[in-house]
Amino acid sequence: MTSSSCDIEKGCVEFEHGLSSFQEESFTIFKVPHRLREVNEKAYEPNVISIGPYHYRKPHLARMEDFKKRWFEKFVKKPHLGIDQFREAIRPLEEKIRNCYEQPLPPGLEAKANFVDMMVYDGCFAVQLLQNGHLNDFIKHGRHVLNEIQYDLLFLENQLPFFVLLELYRMIKPNPEPQRHICELVAFALKFFERRPLYLPKNTSIRHLLHLVHTTSNPSHLGTQVEVENKKKEENLQSSRNWMPSATELEDAGIHFSGVSIQNMQNQEQGEKNKFEITFDNATKELKIPTLEVDDSTEREFRNYMVHEQFLPLGVPTYFVDYVIFMDELINTGKDVELLRKSKIIDNWLGNDEAVTKMFNKLGDSIYYIREDFHYKNIVIQVNNHCEIKCNIWKWMAKLKKDYFNTPWSPISFLAAFVLLVLTIVQTIFSLLSYYH
Repeated sequence: MTSSSCDIEKGCVEFEHGLSSFQEESFTIFKVPHRLREVNEKAYEPNVISIGPYHYRKPHLARMEDFKKRWFEKFVKKPHLGIDQFREAIRPLEEKIRNCYEQPLPPGLEAKANFVDMMVYDGCFAVQLLQNGHLNDFIKHGRHVLNEIQYDLLFLENQLPFFVLLELYRMIKPNPEPQRHICELVAFALKFFERRPLYLPKNTSIRHLLHLVHTTSNPSHLGTQVEVENKKKEENLQSSRNWMPSATELEDAGIHFSGVSIQNMQNQEQGEKNKFEITFDNATKELKIPTLEVDDSTEREFRNYMVHEQFLPLGVPTYFVDYVIFMDELINTGKDVELLRKSKIIDNWLGNDEAVTKMFNKLGDSIYYIREDFHYKNIVIQVNNHCEIKCNIWKWMAKLKKDYFNTPWSPISFLAAFVLLVLTIVQTIFSLLSYYH
């Protein structure tokens, strides 16, 4: 058995521990709301490939349509299983699949034959890509293409219902154990998107690939437990401030920033790299934030996860939205980004700090969230209570150090000035005594 096969087998075993039954519920694959699309339309538009009906036959995605059909002929079609067999499998599901999308669909998909063919070719392409990758097939299109497809498959408007992918996978790779189909496909998908194939809630209902990958982004049980314990400690504390000061203001107040390399992070229960594990040590006044690499794809990645969270039921955590709101509070100017970059919290690949500032300041535009359920509410309370303590000795010491002891000669200058002041006072006292004598 190859290393890759061993990984998938291990992933299946781990996944089965967290999956008691596959739930097929009624759901909708939503379009991006207008209020969000007008902020940055390109962030929701696939660059290379269309999957599903929303971007069907758009001109800039056209060249991949023939590629999907060639892939079907090369990897899927068998002597005893051709396109007609796949069409027969999808036809009974057509109405159910249509109901998963907002109407109306693009012209051309009113015809049942076109809709079914689109599902077959798009679905088989996605399944084969998740299962094997076939990197060499993309080289002639440019080395960036596979990378772009990886992002495109996680766009909200570029999704197929997971039950469609599952049905096609059953045909491509027959297995007498139905449960194995689910766990194998999930393991392949998470491996393709570079996520560990475990930690999914029991009775998981997988809607589509974006939903699946989003689920694995949740902070670990360990992090949640720490948050609960801290919340109990702080439940009687109140802050008059609703939000935090910026990073540079917090530094002036004596709060230290520390980046944590997510490459080295290993949650004891999850073993997954997680950008959301933010902690604040009230004793040392240290705010620890996992390092975030900010590059050209960061904004579109965050935006698609965030818009997905806009349609989650009430009570379901929205970690991407809450993280962006938290970071937006810390970042007001390029100076804030500079501080976070020097603290190894932000790894800036955009070229300048102002670009990162602009990105975070716009990410939260037109995003709805519930303040009472804010994931980092406890940290905000602790930080604000620290900043509001009267005669804050930390703030005074931090400002003194920053303004007067920022060079090796500063303490000497301060000491000399202090000695001079003392001598002046002593001289004045002796002068007065001499006068009265």
